[in-house]
Amino acid sequence: MEKEHGPRKGGPRPGEKMPWQGIPRDMEPVVQRFSQHRFETADGHQMTYSLFEPEHAPGEKLPMVVFMHDMGACSADAKRTLTQGIGALVWAQEAEQKKRPCYVLAPQYEDKAAFDDFTVGWEAEATVELIRHVSGSHDVDERRIYGTGQSMGTMMLCELLIRHDDVFAACYLTAGQWDPARMAAIRDRNVWIMVSEGDGRAFPIMGECMEAVEAAGGRVARGHVSAKATDEEFTVFASDVLAQGARVQFTWLDGESVLEPDTPRFPAACHVHTWKWAYRIEPVRAWLFEQRL
Repeated sequence: MEKEHGPRKGGPRPGEKMPWQGIPRDMEPVVQRFSQHRFETADGHQMTYSLFEPEHAPGEKLPMVVFMHDMGACSADAKRTLTQGIGALVWAQEAEQKKRPCYVLAPQYEDKAAFDDFTVGWEAEATVELIRHVSGSHDVDERRIYGTGQSMGTMMLCELLIRHDDVFAACYLTAGQWDPARMAAIRDRNVWIMVSEGDGRAFPIMGECMEAVEAAGGRVARGHVSAKATDEEFTVFASDVLAQGARVQFTWLDGESVLEPDTPRFPAACHVHTWKWAYRIEPVRAWLFEQRL
């Protein structure tokens, strides 16, 4: 199973938050904009989830972003996925909603749902069932459902992309990897991948996945940038990647740029700090919303 949250030397103290956990103070009010619900699948599995519903005219169809959390956020608390990072919250911010109004769906997994042997649990198909339930009961444009996730969530999304070609218009995958032997299946999908160059698993294994995509006749655009780039530098970076004209974008954050000088170093440090930066890159968020099924 995925070992993504190796503790700092000596281990975390009971109840202690790790540096990659938690949200900025200005994001805390956004959590309250989500409501919590419980969903039962056709075969009787129970899943909780959080949902942000945007203001819109009755009958107006809007996109939906589906965020899938990492292993460190597994919990029976439906709000856990909202307070471990900004991957769900960033889309529901007031400023973001003014530019790109959308629903935001955040499934909550109680246990690990995707594993290092490239298998997934029952939660995979349950998530698809949940997406169809929410989109069918709300004013969701089913041609504009976007998947995004970090680490375990990325692994889950990779498997869903392989299994289903009619769910996601595009996906933004951060800090994760999947089975290179099967990832050629995404060659014609709209996918943007962001990993840290210092991530000892995601960077090399996802690189192998991209070689498989190309061997199957797909095109892959590549690019890299510092996690601490300016907004202008991120815009140039994204433009250069998209100018390559590929459906699949494989990009990485340079070296250990996801870390601060005082960040504790441990084997998975670059991995778990990737998504703190990845969701702040506005041109990637804009690209996502331009895609359609």
